[in-house]
Amino acid sequence: MSNASVAEVTSRPILTEERPAETRPESLPCITIIDRPVAPVRAPKGDSVAGTVSLMMLAGDEFGRMHELDELRVHDGRLHGVSRESVPMGSIVTLGWQDPSRTACRGVVAFSIRATSGWRVTVELDSKLAA
Repeated sequence: MSNASVAEVTSRPILTEERPAETRPESLPCITIIDRPVAPVRAPKGDSVAGTVSLMMLAGDEFGRMHELDELRVHDGRLHGVSRESVPMGSIVTLGWQDPSRTACRGVVAFSIRATSGWRVTVELDSKLAA
């Protein structure tokens, strides 16, 4: 096949024929759009913690920078909360609680992902200081 014959084939106009749906041939596959399944809402695990917690960065370029977390939950040695801004994963932080009955502790930011209400952040608490 030469280039001229390819050009002829591709330059021909494509004709479409309008027919009512019941008279169209069913030679092409039909795609039916179904509403996406709604994912079940998981109940949050762990104990709810009143107040907020301040994360202070202990290393790197952001040393001393503070981040506030609210909507707090503690589960399996991890603190889960929501921040207004991104917290770099892998950051070593110290936690200062709004609740004076809790003691400060250290941890590592294990997870930080964008959510509708801010950034979902998970801090792996240092087991020696989290008890």
